[in-house]
Amino acid sequence: TRIIFDGNQSSINITIRNDNPELPYLAQSWLENASEQKLETGPIIATPPIQRMEPKSTSLVRLSTAPDVAKLPQDRESLFYYNVREIPPRSEGQNVVQMAMQSRLKLFWRPKAIRLNTGQSLPWKSIKLSRTENGLHFMNSTPYHMTIGYVGIDGKTLLKGTTSLMLVPFSEQTLPVKDLPSQFQIGYIGDFGGLNLYKVSCNTVQRECDSQPV
Repeated sequence: TRIIFDGNQSSINITIRNDNPELPYLAQSWLENASEQKLETGPIIATPPIQRMEPKSTSLVRLSTAPDVAKLPQDRESLFYYNVREIPPRSEGQNVVQMAMQSRLKLFWRPKAIRLNTGQSLPWKSIKLSRTENGLHFMNSTPYHMTIGYVGIDGKTLLKGTTSLMLVPFSEQTLPVKDLPSQFQIGYIGDFGGLNLYKVSCNTVQRECDSQPV
């Protein structure tokens, strides 16, 4: 669900695969910035931008840094999006509708100064939670993007109308949650895509929430 690009690396490889047993496809790759604007020259580029994938074949896309990467903030993560779109071969049939699938993954460029060791978790304890009249308030004092993937009770979500919330580094955001109970669970998505669950306790008197690992 995400790609972590450490600042001590100049490039990383993404594996793509054509699972079709009979047909070749073209695979088109590109990157977007946090505003979802396509990047033409960097600071991170995908090569090759387009390639032919034979049936049941596997290939690599290399994500490499360009000189502009030095202009990115060195005290926090920078958000990008990696896109890969399949381009099917032209159909030989008549009146055929073809559909092309596109995958889009978050890419976090993580500078050397905040690099995490292998197996080290994101610092959830540095996220302050509090109850407000408008819902659940988050204060992210970390240099990492923290994606809240679950707020609920016993598997039932309290996130009505949305599936997640991404907290930008050094930011505050309020998640509108009606009828928030005094105890619930919250989960953030780690570097490997798994949901890390915490038990949260707070009420109208104790507005600052306490969270403990489940």
